[in-house]
Formats: sequence, C-alpha cells, structure tokens
Amino acid sequence: MSIELKHVGYTYAPGLPTAKEALRNINLTFRENEFVGIIGHTGSGKSTLIQMLNGLIRPTEGKIYLDGEEYYETGSEEAKKQSKKQAKRAIALRMRQIRQKVGLVFQYPEHQLFEMTVAKDIAFGPNNLGLNQEEIERRIDTCMEMVGLGEELKEKSPIELSGGQKRRVAIAGVLAMNPTFLVLDEPTAGLDPKGRDEILGKIRALQQKNHISVILVSHSMEDVAHYADRIIAIDDGQVRFDGTPRDVFAHGQELQDMGLGIPQMTELGMRLREKGVPISETLLSVDEMIAALKEVYAC
Repeated sequence: MSIELKHVGYTYAPGLPTAKEALRNINLTFRENEFVGIIGHTGSGKSTLIQMLNGLIRPTEGKIYLDGEEYYETGSEEAKKQSKKQAKRAIALRMRQIRQKVGLVFQYPEHQLFEMTVAKDIAFGPNNLGLNQEEIERRIDTCMEMVGLGEELKEKSPIELSGGQKRRVAIAGVLAMNPTFLVLDEPTAGLDPKGRDEILGKIRALQQKNHISVILVSHSMEDVAHYADRIIAIDDGQVRFDGTPRDVFAHGQELQDMGLGIPQMTELGMRLREKGVPISETLLSVDEMIAALKEVYAC
C-alpha cells in the first residue's frame, strides 16, 4: 500500500486578497514500512501536507492516491451522477476508509483526550467502527502494551497522567484503528529529553515490529537523523530534498540557509573539514564522529 501525491498544491482562501499558497507541485510517494521524517521551518507547509494525507484538507490542485485510488473519487460513473447529498455521503464514507488507514496524531495530542478513562479514550475509534466489545477490549490491551502503558492505567482519568503518558494514550487511540500509516505532528513537543526518547523509541519499535509506516514531522534534527530512514525537507511550500538522512544532511549549508538546523555532529564535521581535517563522510552521531576521528588520527 502507498500514498501518492501528484502535482499537489494548496492555497488558503483562494481568490481572495488574503490568499496564501502553502504548497505547490508536490510529488511524493509514501510506502509501507518506512520511517519518514519531514522537516521545514515554521510556515513551510509541513502541517498542511500531513493534514492532506489524512483527508482533513483537500488539495486545491493535483490529486492524492491511497493504494492507487484517488482520495476524493467516489467510484463508478453511476456514483458521479448522484445527488449532492448522496455524493457527500460517498465522500464521507471514503474519508472514513482513509482515516482508518492513515492515522494522524496532532501536536500536543493530550489536548484531544476527552473521555473519562484511558480505556474509553482508546476505544473511541474502534467503537465508531462498530466493532464488538471483545475486539474493542483486545485492541485496547494490545495498543496499551504497544506504547508501554501498564494495565493499571486503564481505568485512570487521562487528567491524572504525566505528559508523556498522555501522548502515549493519544497514539494508542490512533493505533487502535489499525492504521497502515501513522502520521505524527511533533509528538515530542514540550517533553523533556527522557520523555522524548521514550516516545520515539516506542514509535520506532512499533514501526519495525508491525511493519507500519511512520511519517514524523519534527523540528529536532537529531531525532530525525537518529530514527528516520528517509527525510523530506520542505521549504516555501516545495520539496527541496528527499533522501536518506546522510544524503539530505550532506546539504548542510543549504539547510541552514533555509532556516533549519542540522545534527550537531554533522555541523561539527563541516567545521572540521573547513579546518582541513580530512573527514569525507557526512556524520550523524557521536559514535560516527569518534570513529571518523580515530581513522583520521589512526588511534
């Protein structure tokens, strides 16, 4: 299964003096079992892009396909001749199908927790799917275990939980829908380093164990360098770079010119090269830096 964007663009308030082009001519494919990091400065179009993947925003240009089927296509020629009311119902059903496959966790997802207990919050999506109680309970238990929440938290109010635990509940609620793609908008915003590492470590383990795709929007270059297999850099509504972390961060100066940081070890490697130290490879971690310096100085 894949999500494919073809010549996608989006303009807020089109035709008005306040119109703002957020994305233009985006051509991307997201495949199963990928861990993709999306980076870009504030206002670059990242959030608009990921909301399109979940069907919350409809492109003003181009098309999006889920496993070859266009997001807003209602099917047969007969369906296209339906009344407006019927057509809206068909689109609503299509969006429901898409959101089962493409789960979106917003920034600060704990603000979206509204049920009385953790279990009820996780069960909200499966209940709307009309699943039987046995299957719902199974999904609650499975997803709590996936994100590292103990069974003793099931009947607790989300209000009583720590920030990191609330994030895990929100992620578990999306996972309970059995998505093929898990889209996360800054899931570690506001967490301390330990909480950030715990959340991202769990997400990475989930991706590898369950073979789902993770699409992670992050401002932390260290995080995307460490966890992502592929990075997409967006600038001014366009894709500037798309490749492995090493390939993308090899454009360190260009990324900095775009207003982005780069991993600390990548920047240190750049500065050492400027000083004449023969480090040829783009470095992403402390371990890689140590290995490169040992090789240079044969120690």
